[in-house]
Amino acid sequence: MASAQVAKKTPEQRAAHLTKALQKRLNLSQDQAIQVHTVFLTEVTRMDSLKSNPSNDKKANQLNAKSIKLEAKKQIITVLNDSQKLKFAAWEKMRKEKHKQKQAQRDAEQG
Repeated sequence: MASAQVAKKTPEQRAAHLTKALQKRLNLSQDQAIQVHTVFLTEVTRMDSLKSNPSNDKKANQLNAKSIKLEAKKQIITVLNDSQKLKFAAWEKMRKEKHKQKQAQRDAEQG
């Protein structure tokens, strides 16, 4: 079965994509968008580094990834106002649900 080759986006492109999504959903100011972009860029760069240099300990890799994501989330929350924080939480919940659905679909396809 042939699958289409998807060009992997650079960390800058991924950070820009995430920033744009939040800017649209949360109506970020220009200053907020710049701060959020910096956080996302740091996060995706650190995640790429973790993925390209994994340790032999799978649990440690998972904990490191979780730590990177949590740190980024905390930094983003400090940039947001109260109503944006509520929308951000809803956005994260939606993304988590989408991820679960995709995982369930992959599991069902594998059998």
